[in-house]
Amino acid sequence: MKHLTRAGTTSSVALALLALAACSTTAPGAEGGGGGGDVATGNGVTDSQITVGILTDLSGPFAAGAAVQLTQAQAYWEQVNADGGVCDRDVVVDVQDHGYDPQRAVTLYRSMAPDVVALQQVLGSPTSAAVLPLAEADDLYVGGVGWAGSTLQYSNNQLPGASYAIQAANAVDYLVDELGVPEGSSVGIVYFAGDFGGDALAGAEHAAEERGVEIVAQEITPQVTDLSAQASALAQAGVEGVLLAAAPTQLASLAGVLSAQGADVPVIGMTPTFNPSLLTTPAADALLANAYSITAVSPYANDDSPGVQAADELYASADPDGATGWEVPLAYVQAELLKQALEGACDAGDLTPEGVVAALQDSSSVDTEGLLPDGLDYSNAGQSPTTTVFVSKVSADVDAGLQLLDQVSGPSAESFSYGG
Repeated sequence: MKHLTRAGTTSSVALALLALAACSTTAPGAEGGGGGGDVATGNGVTDSQITVGILTDLSGPFAAGAAVQLTQAQAYWEQVNADGGVCDRDVVVDVQDHGYDPQRAVTLYRSMAPDVVALQQVLGSPTSAAVLPLAEADDLYVGGVGWAGSTLQYSNNQLPGASYAIQAANAVDYLVDELGVPEGSSVGIVYFAGDFGGDALAGAEHAAEERGVEIVAQEITPQVTDLSAQASALAQAGVEGVLLAAAPTQLASLAGVLSAQGADVPVIGMTPTFNPSLLTTPAADALLANAYSITAVSPYANDDSPGVQAADELYASADPDGATGWEVPLAYVQAELLKQALEGACDAGDLTPEGVVAALQDSSSVDTEGLLPDGLDYSNAGQSPTTTVFVSKVSADVDAGLQLLDQVSGPSAESFSYGG
């Protein structure tokens, strides 16, 4: 697969792509999915190529996981191209690093948008919040934007599983129903300021009211890596459990300090919070004792479903010595969701950015063979496509450190609604 890089000036290839906007091409039946008849094309599509974009974080707080996702995404499209591509075209990927900087993400988006038919991923909640309004105005598909509920207002966005509010509501339900946190007790939440943490807080507060517990909230920024003050405040408040909507660095600090202070309570992180490298840090014992993870996507190598097996095998082939984690199935399913949308657009004869968005909006029961919960509904605008999440325990006995315990959809998650 070709890997596209971008220059500061418009290239001859970019000019050629722009010149083909709103044209029509005839594509014979495509063995790789979709095809047949006259297919309208626009930005990012020629008679031989489909260009998609990835705006990721290769130099910021989520760089380690982003690198894994990029390896997997590139391997996925290489495999698709080897099988005949999409709509009789090879899929090529334009990758850009925003470093978790919203302003940089906007600059990169503006330079990229005329030359892509869709964005497979905009990693990170603050960067997604900056890019999504622009992409909606351009009628451009955006996938893999994290799980902030604020993104659900954009009908061109495809959330890869349950939103952060749904994850956090399920976390409170799990604390009460499975981990023995009693009614009337306090539950802490440490969360990033912004859309990621704010959405998780909303879900936690809803569930706390439903389940009769009190939330003790501690807001932080991504620059806060020593959570001693927050852990002390939670310990003094006597919390019976803690939710974390932050990054792996904060999980290691929080779990380690709580343990050192004698607070033997479960800590449940949302999707991006755990990385297996944490098990090589001084916080490993504390994490093994008390840390759980709630993810929108199935964890790595913990499920015999066809989708998870395919994702794990592809990554092992692409990078046998590479770091592993939940990012492996996530990157695979993000690409799979986009592939399904591209195929739907091709089948409808409209392989333009607008056509890809229309194909997304027609998706009411999406199956990803176990990578995400079955029956994802993207036709209900403004709501999470599912209320089901994967619950795992941090463990040294499994690859990538997360032992899958169950798929759950708790009562608070099911009663949560955005805008109502």
